[in-house]
Amino acid sequence: VARDLHNRVFQLSLPMSPMAHKVVVGEVDTFRRVLTDPLSEKPMEFYQPFRDIVGGPPTVLTSNGHEWHGKRKAVTPAFSSTHIKRMTRVALETTEIWIRDTLIDPTKNASFDVGEEMIGITLSSISETAFEYKMSTQEKKIFGRELELTLIEFALKAPFNPLRALFSWFLPERGRAFAAAQNTKAMMFQIIKSYRNMKEPLNNGTIIQLVMESDAFLTDEERAAQLMEFLIAGHDTTAFSISWILLELSRNPDEQRKLRASLSQLSPENWSRSEYLKRVIKEGMRLHPVASGGSTRTNGRDIMTSRNELLPKGSICFLPFILMFRDPDIFDEPDTFVPSRWENPTRGMLDAFNPFSLGKQNCVGQSLAQAETFAIVARICSEFELSVESEGTVDFFLTLKPVGARLRARKL
Repeated sequence: VARDLHNRVFQLSLPMSPMAHKVVVGEVDTFRRVLTDPLSEKPMEFYQPFRDIVGGPPTVLTSNGHEWHGKRKAVTPAFSSTHIKRMTRVALETTEIWIRDTLIDPTKNASFDVGEEMIGITLSSISETAFEYKMSTQEKKIFGRELELTLIEFALKAPFNPLRALFSWFLPERGRAFAAAQNTKAMMFQIIKSYRNMKEPLNNGTIIQLVMESDAFLTDEERAAQLMEFLIAGHDTTAFSISWILLELSRNPDEQRKLRASLSQLSPENWSRSEYLKRVIKEGMRLHPVASGGSTRTNGRDIMTSRNELLPKGSICFLPFILMFRDPDIFDEPDTFVPSRWENPTRGMLDAFNPFSLGKQNCVGQSLAQAETFAIVARICSEFELSVESEGTVDFFLTLKPVGARLRARKL
């Protein structure tokens, strides 16, 4: 649409909030003005479906104002540098086990579905480090299955067809989605119960400790909802970012060799300092922004675009990352994986690249996501040569993900 209109700011027609002015903003300057304006807020009518997914109560993602501030302030210490190092270390330990069991095991053919395997690693890591709970293989399978059913109903179907709520009794799949939501909620209560029964919890500011002890979460319903939100947001976005980067490196063996050469000049504890690794990860996240739909805000004041078009106060602004990340006026060859473009980036490139959003309501877990991505990509590429066995397909449903993409790993 943006290409046909020759404009990256355009109106949108949606059945939700019929009286509101709705607009897509893919222009860098306007994007930044909307997100950094202190009067901008999340439109709750668009975030309400996520409350249904996590169990009902407001969370960091689904609240504004004092309520949001209290919850965000309560959990922020869990993402300090000390906790990031601890959580990344566990992610690497999980990766080592996966490498041993999947890539080195002589009984295996070292071929793997990159999306599914990275989901397994990140889900195990966040449950153990953030919740002090080890999910069994069966629990991870149940969680993934039930979450998918919940998301399809409450994030995909119901928001665009309000009549589904009125005719629930005649829609078996909606009833199944409610049951799935209750099942995932029950898993969160199991995590809470496990934490309460622990004889020696870490007591050093983990996410679950902060959620359990903060006045910002007064009931177990609120605590379970917040834990669910972190579990959903904390595992699949990171997993699919890693997946896309590994897939692009497999498609581009020269870039893979350059990365391996860069890593070989550093000790493993210093891999994150590799300039080439930084460029590879930036480029992978630019080309395939997992949260490609971006952010949504209601602007609290009139805002003018660079073309002097008015976005009146109260407009609902959709801010998709992919529109900026693949803007040919900012990025040469925008649809091509070119890590070297980040060697001397322009001011426009730096301003456009905001994969974790901007402003006060940006992603609270971005430091953890980046640290885990750096660590896992470096660890795998340092020892294995990757190639593509099957490209799979691209799917976008809340997150941009590779489906069925299989890679082959050869130990060097």
